[in-house]
Amino acid sequence: MFNCWQSIQKERKIFTPWREIALSGLVLFSVGCVSQNGLFKEGHLNGGSQIQVQQSDAHTETTENMLEQHASKIEDQQNTNVVPLKAGDMYQLLVAEMMALKGFEAQAYDIVFKIAYKLRTPELAERAFKLSMKTYNAQKIEAATMLWREVAPEATTPWRASLLIALRQNNVEQALADWQHYRTLSKEPLERDLLIVAQKIGVSAPPKAGLSFLQQLVKAYPETWASYFALGLAADGFNQFDVALKALEKAKIYQTEDSEPQINQFLAKLYLQNPPAKRGIKALKPYLEKNPQDWLVQERLARLEVHDFRYDDAIKRYQLILEAMPDAYTSRLSLALVQLEKEDYKAAEKNLLKVASKKGFSDVVNYYLGLIYQELADTKKALTFFDKVKLGHYYVDARLHQAEIYFSEGEQSRAFTILSETKAEKPDELVKLHRAKAIFYSAAGQQEDAVKEYSKVLELEPNNIRALMNQAMLFYELKQFELYVANLKRVIKINPNEADALNALGYFYVDDLKKLSEAEVLLNKAYQLEPSRYYILDSVGWLYFKKGNYAKAKEYLQKALAIQMDDEVLVHLIQAHWKLGEKKQARMLWQNNNKKFLQNSELQGLINLLESKSKE
Repeated sequence: MFNCWQSIQKERKIFTPWREIALSGLVLFSVGCVSQNGLFKEGHLNGGSQIQVQQSDAHTETTENMLEQHASKIEDQQNTNVVPLKAGDMYQLLVAEMMALKGFEAQAYDIVFKIAYKLRTPELAERAFKLSMKTYNAQKIEAATMLWREVAPEATTPWRASLLIALRQNNVEQALADWQHYRTLSKEPLERDLLIVAQKIGVSAPPKAGLSFLQQLVKAYPETWASYFALGLAADGFNQFDVALKALEKAKIYQTEDSEPQINQFLAKLYLQNPPAKRGIKALKPYLEKNPQDWLVQERLARLEVHDFRYDDAIKRYQLILEAMPDAYTSRLSLALVQLEKEDYKAAEKNLLKVASKKGFSDVVNYYLGLIYQELADTKKALTFFDKVKLGHYYVDARLHQAEIYFSEGEQSRAFTILSETKAEKPDELVKLHRAKAIFYSAAGQQEDAVKEYSKVLELEPNNIRALMNQAMLFYELKQFELYVANLKRVIKINPNEADALNALGYFYVDDLKKLSEAEVLLNKAYQLEPSRYYILDSVGWLYFKKGNYAKAKEYLQKALAIQMDDEVLVHLIQAHWKLGEKKQARMLWQNNNKKFLQNSELQGLINLLESKSKE
């Protein structure tokens, strides 16, 4: 009888580094080399060390059933099941499989590939290929692919892998040649092969080479919907949504009855990623008229309607979906959020409560119920629901709303305690937390503390324009004008078209009277970017006032006041009228509007001041 243990003892010296791994697997063997799964029966000698392989479970992808396939391939004309595999090779393969089970795929591959290269059987070559894929090592994958192609020239998978390797090497021409050979071997329909290859390309090939390859396939199969779909699928994977959308719209021209739903479902996804939403709404409605029960497209169309601010249409569509599928909880949640946007708080509350008990929805539901009750001024209920949000995406926001409620009720210390105790780890959560502290400190008159919190925001996000702008305003209040100017210049450097920063810096230079030419450049650009913002019109008008062009100043200031009744604009316009000798208009403007701004002491004493100056 063949002695397994003696054989193992003879061979184990080859694998000294893996001795413990090998020995740990000896429980697989009992007397006579019988494994736990019964895969190996008692062996016998037949002209050398040979092991008889018995049929294994079809679902077991181990070396054992691979060896059985190897035996069946090379059996002699007498149809024996004897595999001429040396015990040493068998031992090495078993060790390799144990390595793979323990996560050492690269080492397992090295062993299996060496034996596969020596024996040159398709089954071992395939196993080496599968292990190579788990190593994520391009050289190992390529070597295993080439070996499998060589020993199993009729196998399709290695040829598909070959074209992907060629694309990774940016060799589109070779990839196309490999595709052609692959298609001569494949028994799959062309459409299926196109979609499979596209999926692989989307996750493994460089975008430029991958898209170039698929564009060539479009030329090769210009009337096949799947060639365009494949191009769109890969382009979507590369985040080139415009390319994907154009390809899918072309696929729609050649769609079949079977492919129409697939194409429109993908199109609906792409329209969500490619504004404007109204384009997608227009394109998808004819399909839904024919296929009203395609609930996936119905749901995506509802989202497009939300993006296009067609809230009433979206509400009707979500209700239609829920009539057909009452358990579509995501759609019910979406409906509630649209109702919340419409300030239909009772309807939103009703739908949220229907979802509240469902697994995975508790945090989002409790958060939005808290928002509803906060809007309804039921702060006790709001705090209760916010407090139920213990973890996840909405945790920090829920704590911020709790702090906001306490702050607004005069409990400032409690609000700051909540903020201090809130645990935030992700950078975006930390930004929210520091920004909230800055806002509360500013509202409490603690400008210096607010400045520090904005500095913490800027440490995390140096280009956060809102934080820079808000901190700049605090610098202005603290009369730290150099820092104020520095922040505004920093914003303009980040975004030269940031109209608010251009306006703020320009207006500061106008008031300073030292840099009117620079102020003019800044304010003209701000006005070109945002000609309907009243405060920019006010700044331009005040620039002309300071330059002595009172008529032009009046023109811009009147436009500003027509957009927004603002006390500062009012002060400027009254002065422009006065300078133009239009004192009656100035007094009338003051009389009609001064009581709206009793807190503005400059406005209240403006007419007296102007009259006293006229007498000088």
